Amino acid sequence: MESDGVLGLLVARALWMVQGDAAPTAIDAATRALVQGVDSSPLRELAGAATDMNVFELGALIDAALSSAGIDVSEMTEDQALQLSARHYVRCVLRGQMSARECAGWAHSRIGHEGPDWAQELVELDDDYDSFSGGWGHEPDWAQTLERFLIASEGVADRWEGNRPPAS
Repeated sequence: MESDGVLGLLVARALWMVQGDAAPTAIDAATRALVQGVDSSPLRELAGAATDMNVFELGALIDAALSSAGIDVSEMTEDQALQLSARHYVRCVLRGQMSARECAGWAHSRIGHEGPDWAQELVELDDDYDSFSGGWGHEPDWAQTLERFLIASEGVADRWEGNRPPAS
């Protein structure tokens, strides 16, 4: 997951907004935030939560944990949530936790060709995989595609990160 606990909570909030599997990311992030010295009741509750908890309770708990860390996500847009989620999935690929094809498939099904420009190379990567599987063309160069995406989307969490107090 993300190396910084609070950043991981932002990613969990984004995943929750786009109906991704947010619970494992949220629980892991809350645990890391606690270890890193950020402490609150919502963080402790989230760190000890079950991955199958009610999705609406999970969303409220993620928001409470972020709020307790000094971060207001009430104005997070769907586009920002999609971009944070896409960065999370790209990092999962780079850590070997997900295939590039799965990541591209997520982008294609969740964002699509009508989605924002920043996502189109990821969406088209899924098309490239379809062509390759159908016997046309070469295997897609997913590593360069993912690297370009990470570079282009760097700083997407800065809006929230700059407002939080340092860990004690």
